Amino acid sequence: MTVVPCGLAMGCLALAVNTYAGAQTHSTAHKLPSEATIENWLLSDDSRLVAWGAHDVLASRNEALTADLLSLAREWQPLIPESATDGSTQLSKEQSNKRDAMAAVLDVLIQMDVPVPGDTLRTLAPDFPVATAILLSRMSTEDSEPLALDFYHSPPQLGYGLQYASAAMLAQHPPSGFPRDLMAGITVRADVFVILPDAPGFGLGGGSCGACFKQPNLQRSNWPSIGQYSLSNEKEDRSVLLVSGIDAIYVKRYESESYLNPCGGPSLGPYERQRLIAEMLGVPPDAISWNIYPTTTFPFYSDEQFGRELLQFVDQEEQKYRQTAIALVDRGLMTSAEVEQSAPNSRSTRMTCVERT
Repeated sequence: MTVVPCGLAMGCLALAVNTYAGAQTHSTAHKLPSEATIENWLLSDDSRLVAWGAHDVLASRNEALTADLLSLAREWQPLIPESATDGSTQLSKEQSNKRDAMAAVLDVLIQMDVPVPGDTLRTLAPDFPVATAILLSRMSTEDSEPLALDFYHSPPQLGYGLQYASAAMLAQHPPSGFPRDLMAGITVRADVFVILPDAPGFGLGGGSCGACFKQPNLQRSNWPSIGQYSLSNEKEDRSVLLVSGIDAIYVKRYESESYLNPCGGPSLGPYERQRLIAEMLGVPPDAISWNIYPTTTFPFYSDEQFGRELLQFVDQEEQKYRQTAIALVDRGLMTSAEVEQSAPNSRSTRMTCVERT
């Protein structure tokens, strides 16, 4: 059997979490510094002292110093990685130390359930997307909606978990235009196998991967462990529910010597978008009749016959999309005018010829 590419044809809870398990604390034998000393550390220009100050605020649960932590968060400016000689990008040692100190600050704000203003979350998101998602989930729907929409439409680099969490939050109380945009953002790719008469069938598969920018190799001493967070759709030991729904999102706290970029975890792909649509419709995912990756096989007898059957296939798929859009209209989640705008906006039909050798 010989496979010949035929070309590409384009077809038409809010959650208030007081404490996450695993928080680092001083041993009972360790005497905490005075409040004045901790405050001086927080207000210093030494990232190591800021990190220890944040650590000791959490250890002492000193709410009087949370205003200083909020001030530090408000002053944060997104970091710009520097280019390395091998062509990769990475933070300088000074930038990494500042980021670790801010990660420690955010850990305390999360652990002590301190509200963080929306404008502050916007500046934190590029460097701390997971912490931003946690703090966003604690805001009221009225306050969080504009931020969640922004993070959904324009996620920061490596902020795919934040985008997904934002979409999951929005799906619980869908604002106007969100269901249409969620559906229109789905990419549906059809695989059409063109079989010459009496030839056997054929199938194929594929995959994808991602990458993160390089992490610095820090060699330093006398730093506290940095508390940080990861997102998952799987409930694990000591994980906490962040967003409920058709695919619940959990958050888990862990500690490391330095802040780690959030590589891996859930993201908002076509499959996740379709499942969120099912959630908004109040139906199980398999109740949606169209597939993200539909596959069909046509025999080829003539250009006219093949073209007719291909158009019929495309039309059948489009009718399925329309049925879902109409269901959203019936539930008051979409207007009639939005139906035509809601069809997946980037559909392609990949055709593969299969013939006998």
